[in-house]
Parts: sequence; C-alpha cells; structure tokens
Amino acid sequence: MLKLKEYIKEHKTELENNEYVKSVGKTIQYSPVFKVKAVEMKKQGFTAREIFYSCDLPFKQFKSREYIRIWEKQYDSLGKESFFEETRGRNVNGKSGRPEKKEITAEEKVLIQEKMIEALMKENDALKKQLSQGRKVKINENNYVPTHLIFQFIDELKGKINVPLRTLCEYFKVSRSGYYKWIKSTENREKREHQDKLDFNLIKDIWDKQKEYGYLRITMCLRNDFGIVMNPKKVYRLMKKFNIQSIVRKKNPYRHLYDAYKEHHTFENLLDRKFDVNEPCTVFATDITYLIFNGQRYYLSVVKDLCTREIVAWKISQGLGLNLSIDVIDQLVERYGKDKLKNTLIHSDQGMHYTNPVYVNKLKELNIIQSMSRRGNCIDNAKMETFFGHFKDECEYYKAKDIKSLKIILKNYMHYYNNARYQWTLKKMAPAQYRSHLLAA
Repeated sequence: MLKLKEYIKEHKTELENNEYVKSVGKTIQYSPVFKVKAVEMKKQGFTAREIFYSCDLPFKQFKSREYIRIWEKQYDSLGKESFFEETRGRNVNGKSGRPEKKEITAEEKVLIQEKMIEALMKENDALKKQLSQGRKVKINENNYVPTHLIFQFIDELKGKINVPLRTLCEYFKVSRSGYYKWIKSTENREKREHQDKLDFNLIKDIWDKQKEYGYLRITMCLRNDFGIVMNPKKVYRLMKKFNIQSIVRKKNPYRHLYDAYKEHHTFENLLDRKFDVNEPCTVFATDITYLIFNGQRYYLSVVKDLCTREIVAWKISQGLGLNLSIDVIDQLVERYGKDKLKNTLIHSDQGMHYTNPVYVNKLKELNIIQSMSRRGNCIDNAKMETFFGHFKDECEYYKAKDIKSLKIILKNYMHYYNNARYQWTLKKMAPAQYRSHLLAA
C-alpha cells in the first residue's frame, strides 16, 4: 500500500482535477462539497472507506475516519453552510485569534523608557545579583537586563498603555510564550522565594555566631546541630544571594599572579661563569637596570656579546613591560639574522621577563639556547653587572631633560663604549676593534 505522500506524487494530476479536492500540496485539502457529502453519506450508513473510494480519494485507516468525525461535529453544531464560509485563522465568533499589530507611538516609547528607568533605579542595589540569575536580554549595545526583570516591566506597563502585548514583547526582544510562562510560574516563584527566606534565616543564625564559617561548615552545622539536611550548593546560593560570606579565607587577589607565574619556565645555568668566550656571536648576556632622573624611573635593557664585550642591542623604556626583553631580541635578529643566531646561547637572571612563556617561545622559535643564573646569585651574570657599574659611573644620563634627550645620550655612550673605550683584557682594544681583529685572524 502506497504512503499518502507517494500516492499524492504519483496521482497529483488526477487529484487536482477531482471536484472534491480544493488544493494539493504535501497533503490534500478537501473541498467543502466533499466534507458535506462525506457527513451525509456517513449518516446514511456508509463506512469511511466507502465514502473516500466512491469519490476517487485515498483512504487512510485512522486519519480519514478522524476527518469525518470532525466534519460531522461541525455539521451538527454550525450546519452545512459553515463549510462554505472562510473560517481559517478565526474563532467561532468569526474573529481572528491573532493580536492586532500596532506600532508604538513616540509618547508610549517615552513612557516605556521612563518606566524602565524607574524600575532600574529601584532594582539598582540588587541588579548585580539579578544579572547572575537566568537568561539575559541585550537592550542596547552596553546594557544587559535579566529576562525576569523585563517580564516585570511588561506586566506593569501592560495595564497603563494601550499597546498590544505582542508589540511590547517585540520591543523588549523577548517572547510572548516566555512572558506567559513567567506569569504562570508566579505562584511557584513566590513559594520558592518564601522558602529561600526561611532557609536563609537558619543559615544566618549560624553565621551571626560564627562569621568565619563558610558554606561547607554551615552545611555540616545544620546537619549535626539542628538535624537539617541542606544541599551545600543551596547554602552557597543563598549566601551569595543575600550577600554574606566567611570573614576569613577570602579569595587572595594576588593568587592569579602566582598562578600565572607558575607557567613561567626557568633554565639551568649552562654558562656556569665561563665568561671567556673565543668566538663572537656565540654567547650573549642580557639584563635590565633602572635609571632615575627628573624624579622619574626609566628601565634599560641590554644584550652584550661575551666574546667581544660589545653592546649589540639595547632598549630604554619608562615602563617595565615584556617588550623590554622582546625588543632587544628583535634587534639581534635584525643585526645578525636568524641563521647566524641558531644554536647561540643567551644568559640572564631568573627575572619575570626571561621566564615569561612569550619570551621563552620566541627564543625557541629562533633556536636560541637559554641559560639562567641561580636564584639570588648575581655573580652568575657578573659581566652584565660590571657593564652596568661602569655605565652608571661614566654615562651622564642624569643630565637628560626628557626621554628624547635621554635616548641621544645613551646612543652616544653605547657608540663610545663599543668603539672608543679600550679594555685591557681585549688586548688594549675597544670591543668593536677586537671583533674585527678576531674575524680577521
């Protein structure tokens, strides 16, 4: 036996030409003539199967009988003329059940906004708690209001302005079904709120005596001292709802800094104070120091080639951000290229700039090996400490008037240090001269 959809597809043309069929789509719409005829034949004793087959229409065991039963009920209550009247989408009184569409006037919009402001002012103290409960509706780009509060607005406005409920719901971007569900659950909400207050009174009695108690200890106290079994999640919710908490063991605001620091990585002291290096651009040392002038603090980040003692990268900044350590590495790449830096070693202390995952991953991408001083042991990076000592003795950075003049002073000193400051241990040469000497040898 063919299914109805298959039958319609196979006999569509025949059905469209059948006088008892109004229209054919996924299903068959029967004409008023057939509906009246079907009811009258049924009253004469014909079966549903005989009625459908006699009119060249497909018969479905249960649906066809149900159709005739519905038509028969209409025939008896409203008469056969009712089949020829347009009743689709209308009730027994001939009126549409759909609410009339109506635009909100400017005056009504003002009233709505005033009502919203009034309600929000009343709820201002509790708004944070309300925002944590239930779905939120975005009223504009920056404001989120709890859905239950929107339903409250609508319920108060409904009797004060002549605007259909459908239009109000569309204006507030909520559904009518949600509003009706909220109305229907009013009694349950009130019961739950009443029960919450009773339960909270028990919790507060304990908390008033022992303010150091958190929700878990209060749960145990309710069970053991009062024989009241309450879910700890409920105790937590009520304490949060009515804004009480333990006065000890509050969340440490610096904990997240510690957790973030745990992600940082330290490395072994591979340099191991072997400061005498025979080949340029193989081992570097880096560190950060601070400079104070005009009552302000600035930070200087430096990279030094341990073979030639040459300052190969530096950066001055008023802030102590991660860029201090990252930018000098970028200068190294610009100066030497990635290929030449491959498998070189850079030594630093265990400062946060050098243990930061961003810095560590950057060096890994460049295939630069990291080495670090032991904790609290500045001698492990003695060459950088020595440079900073000479720098602060010799450089007149304190004469700078602003950051621009400071950079000029530093640039001149770095050029002097690399090209004109002779060192006894570099065969009485300046660092740049010594580098040229090694490369020429």
